[in-house]
Amino acid sequence: MTIGRRILFVLMLATLAHIAPPAKAATKLTFLYTPVNSWVGIFVAKDQGYLEKHGLDIDLTIAQNGSVIAAALVADSAQIGGPTPTVLLQANEQGLDLIVIAGTATYPLNNLSGIIARKDGAIKETKDLLGKKVGVPGLGGLIDVLAKKWVQAKGVDYHKVDWIELTLAQMGDGLKSGIADAVAITDPFYSRIMDSGIGVNVGDYGSVIPTGTVPIVYTSTRGWATKNAAAVAAFRASLKEAEIFIRDPANLPATKAILAKYTMLPPQAAATLSIPDRLDVDPKPESLSFWITVSREQGLIKGNPDPASLIAP
Repeated sequence: MTIGRRILFVLMLATLAHIAPPAKAATKLTFLYTPVNSWVGIFVAKDQGYLEKHGLDIDLTIAQNGSVIAAALVADSAQIGGPTPTVLLQANEQGLDLIVIAGTATYPLNNLSGIIARKDGAIKETKDLLGKKVGVPGLGGLIDVLAKKWVQAKGVDYHKVDWIELTLAQMGDGLKSGIADAVAITDPFYSRIMDSGIGVNVGDYGSVIPTGTVPIVYTSTRGWATKNAAAVAAFRASLKEAEIFIRDPANLPATKAILAKYTMLPPQAAATLSIPDRLDVDPKPESLSFWITVSREQGLIKGNPDPASLIAP
């Protein structure tokens, strides 16, 4: 090889050494959720690029209702979903084997919730609910379970209340039309009904929940979490970076705008959504214990799972 060719060869090697290896493709996932403020962590992580930074390309998709999320995870049409713990427990009782990969806000929450009765009705206190129609967004769901627990704690047999299903968006009209005598509801719909003057507050079902309990959880199938441990770790890391952004007072206007963007609620409704005080990204067994106890009490599950077994490493 001539000197010129040797020099050219060395230069080519040097050039190749400085060429960066091809970037690793981001892990593509779908997150299926209902539009509530507890998901502010992933909303911010998506909007601010933290998911992308950690190698995740997650499509955020709103579910028609929370009851479809468990089935979507098992069918792999979504890899991460946002069911309530009561739905997760019932799904596992049926053999679906879902697992919590990250937590969200914890009680006590700073958003308004409660049972609202028609203003012109006869319901003034808990005992007046006996024999009346009370709307809940889903039988066996979180609000249904909590409303029944609250009624029971007030010394009233919840079995003697006529619980009916109404979506949160239908509850105001349900009160107006008389379809429901009362509704168990949370913000932003709670504030809209109270501001309209058509309802009166009977009590807050959220008062029965122990501090530190999580209302809704990031969930996957156990099989997916086991095979994708690196993605789970990256997901949690993204949420923790989002938490730092959220807690900076200077970012409050941006956080509220992001919350409105991803809940896709009308501006007036989105304005009532609060930013959770705490986001407990690393899930803890004690955050699920209450849901196991109350689900057993109300006959939603027969088993008594160890809460630690429901959390991905």
